[in-house]
Amino acid sequence: MKKVLSFILISTFFIGFLASCGGSGSSDNSDKTSSNYTPNLENGKAVYDRACVACHMQGVAGAAALTDKARWEESAAKGLDTLHTHALKGYQGKYGVMLEKGSCADCSETDVYDAVAYILKEAGVEAK
Repeated sequence: MKKVLSFILISTFFIGFLASCGGSGSSDNSDKTSSNYTPNLENGKAVYDRACVACHMQGVAGAAALTDKARWEESAAKGLDTLHTHALKGYQGKYGVMLEKGSCADCSETDVYDAVAYILKEAGVEAK
């Protein structure tokens, strides 16, 4: 009986932990564009810390490091809509590959938009 109770408690904890791993949990707005969306930078930081940091902290596998302002300026010059599209759908660039949603399967479109905004802010760059 103790084993069953322990299993139930551990399973409940694990499921609760996994459920908390997502971003804001907000629903997507399929007609969202750069001009009509105000990012939630707090959510962007949470998403970055959970999903983006692995590649973008140090610039792993050709990713632009968070502190590489020149690379972010180069990316931002393409425009915010292009950055969002690349982050959402993936992109093969001259430095490497950006996986779809950075391989964050449970990230919503909103989470990705927020993370892009957070990264640009931290890099000190504004996109067009």
